Amino acid sequence: MTQDRELYIERLVKLQESVRDISGIDTRFMDTAIARLSQRQMVIAVFGAFSAGKSSVLNAILGRPLLVVSPSPTTAAVTELRGATKDDAKVQIAAKTEEELWRDVESTLQALNRHASDLSAAMAEIDRLTVTQFPVAYRRHVRFLKALRDGYEDMRARLGTTWVASVEDLRAFSADERYAAYVGRVDVQVDDPLLQRGFVFVDTPGVDSIHQRHTNVAFSYMREADAVLFVMYYTHAFSQADREFLLQLAGVQDVSEQNKLFAAINAVDLATSDEEREQVRARVISELRRLGIRQPRVYEVSAQLAEAGRRLAVDATDADALALARSRLRDETWQPDAASLTALCEYAGVDRLQADLIQYVESSADGLAADLARRTLATLREQLVARQREEQLRIAADDAARSSRLRELDELNQRMEAARVDSEVRLVRPLAQELHELLFHAGERLRFAYRDLFREAFHPGRFRLGKPTDKLREAATELAGAIGRRIDIELRTFALRAERLASEVLTGEKTHWEEEMSRLSLAGATHDGSTAGGVQVVDDVLNAAPAHLDGGMFEPFFRHFSSAKQFFEGGGQSAMMEATEPVAMAAAKEILATRGQRLVERCSAQLETALAAYYGSAAKRVANGRGMADQKPDPELVNRLQHVIATLADA
Repeated sequence: MTQDRELYIERLVKLQESVRDISGIDTRFMDTAIARLSQRQMVIAVFGAFSAGKSSVLNAILGRPLLVVSPSPTTAAVTELRGATKDDAKVQIAAKTEEELWRDVESTLQALNRHASDLSAAMAEIDRLTVTQFPVAYRRHVRFLKALRDGYEDMRARLGTTWVASVEDLRAFSADERYAAYVGRVDVQVDDPLLQRGFVFVDTPGVDSIHQRHTNVAFSYMREADAVLFVMYYTHAFSQADREFLLQLAGVQDVSEQNKLFAAINAVDLATSDEEREQVRARVISELRRLGIRQPRVYEVSAQLAEAGRRLAVDATDADALALARSRLRDETWQPDAASLTALCEYAGVDRLQADLIQYVESSADGLAADLARRTLATLREQLVARQREEQLRIAADDAARSSRLRELDELNQRMEAARVDSEVRLVRPLAQELHELLFHAGERLRFAYRDLFREAFHPGRFRLGKPTDKLREAATELAGAIGRRIDIELRTFALRAERLASEVLTGEKTHWEEEMSRLSLAGATHDGSTAGGVQVVDDVLNAAPAHLDGGMFEPFFRHFSSAKQFFEGGGQSAMMEATEPVAMAAAKEILATRGQRLVERCSAQLETALAAYYGSAAKRVANGRGMADQKPDPELVNRLQHVIATLADA
């Protein structure tokens, strides 16, 4: 926590105590502000495909090997790293609950077109599986199930439990796929200077995870994290999973109006020339922009060289570290003297990435804290000034003035009641109409993406080996899955936009009436608990089953394929793409429309509820003002209020 933030908290606490006993001043909003300012954590979520080097890069940023490198891609869990004192340092491993394990097993079996009624039946079904039964794309599903089956008898008693382990125990546990398959979450609390400053690093499952719940976890972290670090491997092109993740992140950033992505190209030491390295960087920037990341930050790093440099800085005779550095640099004569280590560190690029990442997060957090403190003080000042005016009016008022004020309050109350009655037509319906327009544009984006998705599924490499009919079905299943995931991406982004638009409608209405009440010098603030929360529909999307399209709808169009040569060189692929698009888009848009309509209805209903709660709370405030007009004035209170207002001016 920065010194400024501590000063903000101290100032707000003192001001709150000085006005707590003044009638008509509501300080609950100050409790909320103080609680938010007291939160120390700044979350940096790390994403990337399996084998891209997420854990290695994170270890390099922290300057120590805290995370296990290269876990099995099918068994990775969320790992959070937090600061702790030396005495409180520990590792907590949480096993999946039986329900979580069943969801993972059931969905994985379904992907293989296998079914089971419960875990016991699933274990029997897994025993019958062999890796070679399935196409290459699905073999990691089988490997996950086989590993899980091998560890079932040992781990079933630990389902839903949490235990404390050492970092060394975690390494051993994570290295054994039979047990790692059961891990749901790992919390690492260590004595680390960076983590003790309030940073929380989250190592997420790979963006190409086979588990749907990992997609929801990723979405939650990309929304809530203060920064997102996306790691890609130098020699790997953008995969479909990479693109889907970045499309979703672009949507989140557009809605939140933030640019919190830091993209790291790992293993740049594999470049054969500076020209090649620059071409890779340019291609990454171009792809990020194409996916909707408007101002990409791209860093070129080598986690392996950073690790070698760290170890050699401690012990220049470390033979393994020296061998690693020479191998990555492709220079068997390289020596770890002071100048060479400095150059190595600069070439590895991790220090620059760390510095920029930390500076961005801390400055953003400090800016948000300062803004929150300013807004809180401004709200308090508005209340105090209104209360002072109210008391001055009571001191100066005669019977005629008092009657006039009561009349004004009654007129305000009547106008607010009319606004409440009219809110459905005036506010809720226009929002629903705007949301329907957003759904239309989401459908159009699906249509524009269809041809790229088709080509990625029906690509030449798929048909080099195996029976064409099997490969066609495999491609159709993949295409249906890709369309379903795009629908889910659109719905998650749509839900975020719906929440934001509804919030803007609610805020606009509140602002209008707050100005009206301020004009009449009504003290207090409409911060009733019933108005908190606003509109929340994102969880409806996250809790829903993934969008599913049946790949079988493409089978009637397999007639456009007679051979790989005819399909890719004789126009078969284009003919099938043209013929399938209307069918696929009709199915996709039906799902989008049905689920989208449910979200529109939920959003509209929640907005109506929030508006009604606000009108009710504001009406109570007007009633309180009416009651205070008949109370005996207090000249001393005016002086006291003036003193606090002067204190606020100094703040």
